[in-house]
Amino acid sequence: MNAGTEKLFGYARAELLGRSISTLVPPQADRRADPMKWLQRWAQEPDDHQQRFLDLIAQRRSGETMPVEVRVVERYIEGQALYLITVRDNTVRRREQAAFKEANLLATRILQVAEDGIVSTDAQQRITFFNLRAEKMFGYRAEEVLGQPLAMLIPPDARERHQHNMARFGAGKQASRPMAERTQVEGLRRDGERFPMEVAITKVSTGGSLTYTAHLREIGERLAREARLRESERRLRALFEHAAQAIGLLDPQGTVLEINRSGRALTVGDANLIGRPLWELPWSGRDEAPNEAARQRLRQAIARAAAGDTVSYPTEPLLIEGRPRRIVLTLTPVRDALGKVAYIIPEGRSLD
Repeated sequence: MNAGTEKLFGYARAELLGRSISTLVPPQADRRADPMKWLQRWAQEPDDHQQRFLDLIAQRRSGETMPVEVRVVERYIEGQALYLITVRDNTVRRREQAAFKEANLLATRILQVAEDGIVSTDAQQRITFFNLRAEKMFGYRAEEVLGQPLAMLIPPDARERHQHNMARFGAGKQASRPMAERTQVEGLRRDGERFPMEVAITKVSTGGSLTYTAHLREIGERLAREARLRESERRLRALFEHAAQAIGLLDPQGTVLEINRSGRALTVGDANLIGRPLWELPWSGRDEAPNEAARQRLRQAIARAAAGDTVSYPTEPLLIEGRPRRIVLTLTPVRDALGKVAYIIPEGRSLD
């Protein structure tokens, strides 16, 4: 018995010499196996097995128990069988293992209930993890796909391209590809339906082998919303552009953000109208004799609209289709969700 054993167990060497090893590794009430039988059986194992450690519960002189790793080697010296037993405190490693197991369990639970579908594969593209959202997305239970090729979730005409992309990704230095860097791909449900999705993928090397994990987000509803929004924008643009009266959109400082065809018809020249103050536009019939009073009046009206008032007044005559016409200009403030004026809508209606 060496000094390390004395320190580990709290016994003096003289206290243990001649006593059974079970003093240090007593039988456990909650375990059927007798540690002595474990040691004797393990000592008969081949040398390569003996290099491994047994996990047992030891007891210090104080009565405190501790997890230990035990290795036993049988040797014959002068014809007598002797056993060399190596013991080391396993408390820290057990604690680390428990913490790792708990962290791994927590991570698995989080991944299981994630909003994205999560699918992991090994280097051969066999499925090793399939979370609840992936089950709902593809129509398979996890036990039905684990160990199966990932290709079962990919439309047949896209499988060859997928294999090529994965081989290139696996051989490259990039560790992940966010969704923003990937083009839209399609998945294949159990019932044969194809559906659009976005994919973010990561790769991790563990034990010299690659593991791939894909975060999948079904985007069919989003694409439909975007299509409806584009159609709505086209319709509003058509109404805006083809309205009989002049309509525009200003920021609170009076800068032109939009102006429709009828509004552009009230100006002359080919100058760009967007980004200029409304009062500085080349209004028809004003280029040769600018009316400073009319400009100031328009600036003041825009300031009132920016403060929240709806302003309406007849402008000075504009030259339209070769003859002067008076226009009633209305400035309507548009407020945001906080009640602050975000835009001003100018509308011009001819009095003639």
